[in-house]
Amino acid sequence: MTNEIQPVLPATPEARRPVPPAPIHPLAALVTIVLDNVFGWIEIVDPLAILLTSFLVGGIGFVTTLFVQRYLAKDEWGVSAAKGLVMGVIAGVPFQVTGTAVGAALLGWAGASKWIKLPPPRPEPELPAGEIVEAEVKDVDQ
Repeated sequence: MTNEIQPVLPATPEARRPVPPAPIHPLAALVTIVLDNVFGWIEIVDPLAILLTSFLVGGIGFVTTLFVQRYLAKDEWGVSAAKGLVMGVIAGVPFQVTGTAVGAALLGWAGASKWIKLPPPRPEPELPAGEIVEAEVKDVDQ
């Protein structure tokens, strides 16, 4: 084993993002929209099935978001469960508007953070060694 210092490789400047990444994976947001609309017709046809349908859709939304966040977004189990619970409740609300609106907003947020980029910062030009001037710092306590 040697004690050699490895050279520092220059980093390539990456584009900065003015929009932070969405808290939910886009697939989880899409699943919320789909669940909200697929099971919405049951609520219209049979109003007595609203309670059963709401729990079923909420459970499916929870499980789907839990696994999408855990395995695709690489979140921890606790964070994935919290996000799954929120998205499950949103999908399980017995109105089609809620899950669709929230899912569409999250999909838009994910798209904006992915495609809207600022140009990479320009590196500061280095001054030639002859232009660097040493200056003394004077202590002014008067």
